[in-house]
Amino acid sequence: GYRVELVAGWIDRCRELGIPVSEDLSLVKILADAYEIRQWNEDGLPRDSVSTENAVLVTRGRRWPLMIDPQDQANRWIRQKESNNGLKVIKLTDPNYLRTLENAIRIGMPVLLEEVGETLDPSLEPVLLRQTFIQGGRLLIRLGDSDIDYDKNFKFYMTTKLSNPHYLPEVSIKVTIINFTVTKSGLEDQLLSDVVRLERPDLEQQRNTLITNINKDKNQLKLIEDKILRLLFHSEGNILDDESLIEVLNSSKITSGEITRRLIEAEETEKKISTAREKYRTVATRGSLMYFVVANLAEIDPMYQYSLKYFAQLFNTCIENSEKSSDLDIRLQTLLDSTTRLVYTNVSRGLFEQHKLVFSFMLCIDVMRERGDVTEDEWNFFLRGATGVDRERPEKPDVPWLGQILWNLCCDLEAALPVFAGLSEDISTVPVFVVFGDSKVYANPEEWDGYAEPTAEDNATAEPEEAEETPPTAEEGSEAKEEKPRVRGQWDSKLTEFQKLIFIKVFKEERVVPASNLFVSRNLGKTFVESPPVGMATLYEDMAPITPLVFILSTGSDPMGNFQRFAKEKGYMQRFHAISLGQGQGPVAAKLIATATKSGDWVFLQNCHLAASWMLAMENLIKEFSAPGKEIHADFRLFLSSMPAKSFPVSVLQNSVKVTNEPPKGLRANLRRAFAEMTPLFFEGHAMGQTWRTLVFGLCFMHAVILERKKFGPLGWNIRYEFSDSDRECALDNLKMFLVDGEMPWDALTFITAEITYGGRVTDSWDTRCLRTLLKSFFSPETLNEGYTYSPSGMYYSPTGPSIATYTAYIESLPFNDDPEVFGMHENANITFQIQETTSLLGTILDVQPRLGGGGGGKTSDEVVFELADSVLGRVPDSLNIEEAPEEMFQPDSEGRVNSLTTVLQQEVDRFNKLLKVLKNSMHTIKKAIKGLVVMSLELEAVYTSFLNNQVPVLWATAAYPSMKTLASWIKDLVLRVHFIDHWIHCSLPKSYWLSGFFFPQGFLTGTLQNHARKFNLPIDELSFQWFPQPVYRRQADFYTQAGEGTNIVDVPMDDELIIVKDGVLVHGLFMDASRWNDEDGVLADALPGEMNPPLPVLHMLPSQNYEPESTLYKSPLYKTAARAGVLSTTGHSTNFVVPVYLPSDKPQDYWIAKGTALLCQLSD
Repeated sequence: GYRVELVAGWIDRCRELGIPVSEDLSLVKILADAYEIRQWNEDGLPRDSVSTENAVLVTRGRRWPLMIDPQDQANRWIRQKESNNGLKVIKLTDPNYLRTLENAIRIGMPVLLEEVGETLDPSLEPVLLRQTFIQGGRLLIRLGDSDIDYDKNFKFYMTTKLSNPHYLPEVSIKVTIINFTVTKSGLEDQLLSDVVRLERPDLEQQRNTLITNINKDKNQLKLIEDKILRLLFHSEGNILDDESLIEVLNSSKITSGEITRRLIEAEETEKKISTAREKYRTVATRGSLMYFVVANLAEIDPMYQYSLKYFAQLFNTCIENSEKSSDLDIRLQTLLDSTTRLVYTNVSRGLFEQHKLVFSFMLCIDVMRERGDVTEDEWNFFLRGATGVDRERPEKPDVPWLGQILWNLCCDLEAALPVFAGLSEDISTVPVFVVFGDSKVYANPEEWDGYAEPTAEDNATAEPEEAEETPPTAEEGSEAKEEKPRVRGQWDSKLTEFQKLIFIKVFKEERVVPASNLFVSRNLGKTFVESPPVGMATLYEDMAPITPLVFILSTGSDPMGNFQRFAKEKGYMQRFHAISLGQGQGPVAAKLIATATKSGDWVFLQNCHLAASWMLAMENLIKEFSAPGKEIHADFRLFLSSMPAKSFPVSVLQNSVKVTNEPPKGLRANLRRAFAEMTPLFFEGHAMGQTWRTLVFGLCFMHAVILERKKFGPLGWNIRYEFSDSDRECALDNLKMFLVDGEMPWDALTFITAEITYGGRVTDSWDTRCLRTLLKSFFSPETLNEGYTYSPSGMYYSPTGPSIATYTAYIESLPFNDDPEVFGMHENANITFQIQETTSLLGTILDVQPRLGGGGGGKTSDEVVFELADSVLGRVPDSLNIEEAPEEMFQPDSEGRVNSLTTVLQQEVDRFNKLLKVLKNSMHTIKKAIKGLVVMSLELEAVYTSFLNNQVPVLWATAAYPSMKTLASWIKDLVLRVHFIDHWIHCSLPKSYWLSGFFFPQGFLTGTLQNHARKFNLPIDELSFQWFPQPVYRRQADFYTQAGEGTNIVDVPMDDELIIVKDGVLVHGLFMDASRWNDEDGVLADALPGEMNPPLPVLHMLPSQNYEPESTLYKSPLYKTAARAGVLSTTGHSTNFVVPVYLPSDKPQDYWIAKGTALLCQLSD
């Protein structure tokens, strides 16, 4: 694009100056001829126009070329092009690279310097600057300490694998930097050449013959011209008397006429060939699109590396092997389907389960965006949601079930995408739903008395199922807004499939993952949502002596058993050598490989991630396999296994067969694996009989529950511990050891299992409490009682029977999907899990997206960010001024002590002012950077990208309080927090404190205790809080509105609802996780279905001396954010933890502990 603009600019300038210039001026045509370009293509230069221009710059430039070459295209071309000229290949890490360079300069040989970083060795400067001089008639150059002869045939090439290097000006002025990174259009041209070469070799042959003939004719013309000039130069006397000259002139006239005619014919033939080639463009476009999706996977995990060479080979193999057809349309469709399927199958087997849907969904969306079925605005809104600008929204209708958040979502969706126009009117008047697959997704309640009566038009509306058959196109969907509003079922019939997915994402976020699965299945095919079956035999077929197999591991997985079974099938049990890498094992592994390449044995290097320092040596060993002249036994195979690690060599990953190895998910799969590893003798042969078997089964069941709780995120465990099968084995060994005498030492068993075997991994005290609770359910004296079940439904229990077969049969009868009840959790836990899955899916896709325009209405990225920066600057003050506080707040008491809460206020003001300074400075600077007044630094670039992605910039987050909110919500929250502190400054102590609004809530709690200790002269270390819920709820956003939205009205009406407390303080703003507050009975209760985080009423915090809470009170941890996890602080608690809150309950502690019940200061949105 930029080069085309540049040439167009030159042409316009030439016309302005009156310089004659061709309409179709092309630097390639001027600086290179077709014959030379064909030779470059044969040497491996890609056939697209960008690569041809790059080759012209490489060969015609005055400075030595430095090629940005992440896909190795330039490297391969230079190696092939210069192979007959004695090319020397060096790296800056080679010990003798300067000596090699010196010899090449003397003899006049080309040199290729590979894998250059962002800086160049100063010793290369004379070569780069061509600092030659003549001395004694010899052309010399000073290299290092000596002067050496400089041969003019010497050529110097440099390549770097960095995809986006930052070269300083001192490097840029010494070299010609040429970007060989493949572009979508460039790769499309390359693949088009490949497709045509394979599908229509006759066209390619015709084109090559054409180029050869034109070149031959041009050479003949050149010879004739040279001959005429020579004869004219040597001619004497009258020219007309020179017969030979006249003959040559006549023949040249005839020849040039023939050549001109041939060139006209050649142009026509070239047009015909181009037209025929263009018919295959759709296949090349699909291939290019797929490669960029595959290349983006490396951003998700360092092990997902696929080279362009590997991709092109895969693509071409598929074209050669796919079903042939004489009908071009059928053949093109076959090529599109088969290439897409083969790429998905080969790539997805090397992806972890959680990333397979990410890959297929990105593939599906890119195909649909290419076709125009999904617009850029729709895709942006689906990923990023509404931008952070606080727009004016219509007033919310007075409908009891319509909350402010739901109303805001409706208005934002309507504003962002025209197809949703009228949604805000319909939401309160008719049921608004879409049908996706087998389920209806409602944005509002299905039934409500306030809806308008169904009309005849409603009855005439097509059934949703019928509408599903032929979903409208994106264009039709956009026009649908002109339909009449308030017709039941109209949204289902007028939205396209992707628009329905947006609807689901906005109103039922937890259903996005299953809906995305169905979306891909419908638009690409069922194959793309199923994990392709991967057997060792299939993988072995794709391997070769020079192509290793890499097992990408995850915690708890071990491919060794599978590998050994396959080796046995192939008769290699005695001929494979396995070694686990680690300290000092590198040289041993190198010897094994050296021996096996000669004998044809197999080598399995396990746990490569543990030998990071040896990875470079391993990379060189594997590269040598394909070195010219290297002899390797045809039966030799190399197998590698590694956890995802950045140290693993990219070149090995790119040129290997990859497969992931993951442990199975779910209680059933975990139990099945545990019993598959258990011998009948161990399980059946113990003296304690049924008691032993029940205990073993209970322990295995508990292990499965401990592992599977991780899927619920913070509800399951605050920290994702890496529990493994070795923990279970260790617990079973301990059990066997303690029961050797036939006695049951429960205290010792419980302590060792909870505190050491499993507890040894647990670092959070609240997780330790949860672990003890789980142990009581599965591994305690009660579990031995007859009829004991592990879940209220009675589905999960320990079977009875003398043989292991009884137990394995029961395990096989268990459901595939685990019900939350077996974990002791509420059904809402599944919604939490599904929302996490959605967040993970969208977050992963967003991480690999290029920077796009962030808003609708045709705004550029710069306009969106500039507008957002203006909005933020207008909504928050420059700073908070503690000097404006009334004097009585600083009045000391009789002992000269200032109110502790005033000290807390001063500290909070300091913290907020630091944050506001960072925020304001970055906003002013980014506005200048967008205008081009200052340089856009890397830090500002990150802020810019975060704004487009509706994420809080890292620059702000590091200066701020913990938060998991999106940018739009974060800014609203900040405005409320700043107002809370500002209102405190101007209007004295609040009636109720917004505990969530503090930067450091622990400081406020300490201040409250200190005030109480001073008032009653008590030791502060003997004080703790009692908590008394009040019959009133209080939202800070409502307080902000009633307090004049920043004008600091002293008498706020909602303060009248609060009681006046003599001691302690009132606090509000807390939310409940995995429970709700029962207002009638004043106790904790199970959450309502679908209600995730209901508010807690106002609490009276009363400091009490040596307070001993009653056993009926549930000790609930209070966390700052829903993540719950933080850094372990010196108090032994997480930095995310605030204080334990004791709440009345009519159920035992363990009931709430198993549910993961806790309180939160703020929600994630």
